[in-house]
Amino acid sequence: MNAASRRATGSVAACLVVVLALMLNAAGCKPRADAAAQPDVLIFARASDAQRLDPADVDDGESVNTLNQILEGLVRFHPGTLEIEPCLAAALPAISDDGLTYTFTLREGVRFHDGTPLTAEAAAWSFHRQMFKDHPGRPPGAVFEYWSSLYQDIADVRATDPHTLEVRLSRPNAALLSSLAIFPAHLISPNSPAGEAMQRRPIGTGPYRFVSWSPSQAIVLEANPDYWDTAHPPRFKRVVQKVVPENSVRLLELKAGNIHGLDGIQPAELKSLGGDARFTVYRDAGLNVGYLVFNLRHPRYQDPEVRLAFALALDRRQLVAVALDGAGVPADCPLPPGFLGYPKNPDPVPHDPEHARAILARHAADFAEPVRLHVMSTARPFLPDPTKASSLIRAQLEAVGLRVEIVSRDFKTHLDALRNFEYDCAIIGWIGDNGDPDNFLSTFFGSWATTRGSASNYADYRSAEMDRLLLAARRETDRVARAALYEQAIGLWRRDLPIVPLVHGETIAVWRREVTGFQIQKDGNLRLAGVGWAEADEAR
Repeated sequence: MNAASRRATGSVAACLVVVLALMLNAAGCKPRADAAAQPDVLIFARASDAQRLDPADVDDGESVNTLNQILEGLVRFHPGTLEIEPCLAAALPAISDDGLTYTFTLREGVRFHDGTPLTAEAAAWSFHRQMFKDHPGRPPGAVFEYWSSLYQDIADVRATDPHTLEVRLSRPNAALLSSLAIFPAHLISPNSPAGEAMQRRPIGTGPYRFVSWSPSQAIVLEANPDYWDTAHPPRFKRVVQKVVPENSVRLLELKAGNIHGLDGIQPAELKSLGGDARFTVYRDAGLNVGYLVFNLRHPRYQDPEVRLAFALALDRRQLVAVALDGAGVPADCPLPPGFLGYPKNPDPVPHDPEHARAILARHAADFAEPVRLHVMSTARPFLPDPTKASSLIRAQLEAVGLRVEIVSRDFKTHLDALRNFEYDCAIIGWIGDNGDPDNFLSTFFGSWATTRGSASNYADYRSAEMDRLLLAARRETDRVARAALYEQAIGLWRRDLPIVPLVHGETIAVWRREVTGFQIQKDGNLRLAGVGWAEADEAR
């Protein structure tokens, strides 16, 4: 970085500090010049802002990482694992012999942040607003895509007494408990504000409650003094989730003591910490996959042979080495390694540029116009440096005779284009929600996930055979039989290649050493309940 760049970066950082100080003062916080000396306020920096704060109507990590501090569900993952444990339910549910009825007994004495008691009727309200389009708790224009993909087998949710909630299914669903542990099933107060205001002021039962949101700047939360889980209490008076788009600026903020932690750091930038004893670096294998997706509505990509040519052109190992600086592994199939159904002997597409050139020569007329490669401009766990990754992918595609133009946009605009099928081909990724293979494969390939405007099957890939396998696997409770169905689904993916898996990136977070109790969660989401401050802990 030259001297002019250093001055510009320093100016940006200084402006961000001033803006944050004003926000914190307005929110009742009075941070000192060095945030490291202020144990009452935890400041976490991230690359992007939340999109909206309705748990049923989001699919971006930043929104989820805010909601996870405010809201909770009937069950949750045990910290650092994918093991299901009770949360707002007092125990795991009783499940009927036919697998169609789940009966939850709710904890008594829990209240939402607005004082509303947690009852079975209140819990049912959160489900009903997703089930019924005319429900008063459904904001105008909301598209609850997760409900149609993860919860489509729920036929009825009812209160059978003040603290007993019954969930009835139309058919068995082996992934249901895992799906109930994640954000779309989090409960919000039935007295939440109506309409769009609900999406900006979430009211839950979690360790922190919402205070304010200055878009593209920061979200401020405060401790819930009545939090029920005394084993994992809120240990800061305030939490600030601050938006700092530039990775280098986030790192400067950390070193200057203006923030306490960050994510989205580029692996190469970890070297600049140089074993600095002021910080702790947390790393774990990511529950994610970064991939190249084709818009199958575009005539040039409708022949699977063309999609194979792109896959043959890409050197995934070089991508891991150069774009991820080794902080990840090549993706051989659409599931992370170790998942149920991951093939014992994967059949990855080899790197074979000669074969790719031969295929493309037969389709030269389809590529008279350049390939427009769409990519997000902000860091993601599966691609911490999208610019470097897209440049490398462009070079590999150009090496087999294609002309490539990169279209780089902010993450929200990028997602909107993909959800509406307004793109050519694109780099994107998925971070697993519930640790279940259905959450990846149905998201990528289910025909029910192709609703324009909220699609997660960005390719618009539709296969009756794939749908049959995914739905059969969702119903199957025998693990061996279920794994076999997913292996067949992966075989269909390998034949059709609507997406080309590229990498599985590591989840990386950096915190000041005084921050205690932090764990990287297997689902990659941020969890701040129980996270504290060493000096404050010693004083207790």
